[in-house]
Parts: sequence; structure tokens; C-alpha cells
Amino acid sequence: MEFDSVQIGATDVAEATQAYGQLLGIAPTRGDSGGVRFQLRRGAVEIEPGAAGLHGIRFSIASNADALPADAFHGLRVSCTTAAPTPAGAPAAGSIEAIDHVVIHSPNLDRAIALWRDRLGVRLALDREFPGRGLRIVFFRSAGVTLEFVGALTPASDAKAPDVFNGIAYRVGSLELCRDRLLRAQLDVSPIRSGQKAGTLVATVRSATEGVPTLLIEDPSRTG
Repeated sequence: MEFDSVQIGATDVAEATQAYGQLLGIAPTRGDSGGVRFQLRRGAVEIEPGAAGLHGIRFSIASNADALPADAFHGLRVSCTTAAPTPAGAPAAGSIEAIDHVVIHSPNLDRAIALWRDRLGVRLALDREFPGRGLRIVFFRSAGVTLEFVGALTPASDAKAPDVFNGIAYRVGSLELCRDRLLRAQLDVSPIRSGQKAGTLVATVRSATEGVPTLLIEDPSRTG
């Protein structure tokens, strides 16, 4: 299975489509399920009717026989498609190139590893503790996109609580150009700052995201 897309809910799909067109810097297409889809070089963003927020993620699989039941994902909405995505063209200057990572908060990271690595075969790229921040972070990588599971170092009081989607980080070629474009479109974007990873630059988009925490990342070590 390979990462395909994120699904973002909106009470006004037309308005959200316009907003995400400005944010991503690309035109939408019609998705297989009838929703609106923005195809990036890595991953895609789909807008669907519903409460605002990050609703789910979708994977591409060889056949429907490979899909797990909906209740297998510890509270996350995860769907599957057998359709191959339409390749995206080269990104325009200042546009968003790809989904870098999707952030998921989890009370039980060992449970996440048992599902995503051991049962589904998604590559475990990082399992690291950050004592200064009181966190443990686990990275799974699929089709160039990272699922970043974050949990507390101290065991959760309820290890059976559901996992919860938190936010999305997008990769850009030039953060300065992208931020300038978004400011001209009257989006609220934070000043550029250094990222957690050495050598990266980041900025936070604070409007027109349907309530989804949104980060832009310039990472010279990652291309494509």
C-alpha cells in the first residue's frame, strides 16, 4: 500500500476549494469519489463536505482484498483506492510541491508500530525519544510522505484511547517565494523561522486551512 491523499472537510466546499487553490498554488481536478482533488507531486489534498478539519487519509492498494476493516486504525479514518493517481506536472515557482508529513497524536506508539509496520508493511523510518520535549516520535514513510506519530514519553493513562489527526506539513522549493505569494493573496502566514530539523526553514499558515494546523517546510535535503 502507498500513501495517496488526505481528506479535508469543509462546510462550504466551493469556498474551501478556492482557499486551497490559493494555498497550494495549483488548480483542482475532480476526484474519483466526486470530491475536489489537488494532485501534488507527492500526495494529494481532497476537499469533501462536512465539518471543517482533517478527516482522513487514503492509500492506494493493488486490490480491495488488501483493505483492512475501518475499525482497524485505532480511531483514524483510513480508506483505500485501487485507482492510480494522475501524475502532477512540475510545480510553478512559489507553489506547494508535496505533502511532507501528516501529524497524528497517539497514546500508544507501540500499538501504532504493530499496525503500520508489522501488519501493513509501511516502512518505519524513525523511532526516537526527545526527553527535553517529553515526546517520542515515530515516522512511517510511504510514497515519499511521512506519517508522523507523536506521543508522550510518560505512558498515557488510557493506552486504548484513539489516535487523532493533528495537522499537515507541506514541502516547498522556496519558502520565501511561497510565503510572498500567499501574503499577496491575503493569507495569514507567520515569519520564516528555523525548523526542528537542521538546515530546514518553516512557516505556519494561520488562515484559510479549514482549521487544519498547516506548516510549510523548505528542506534542501529532500527533492521531488
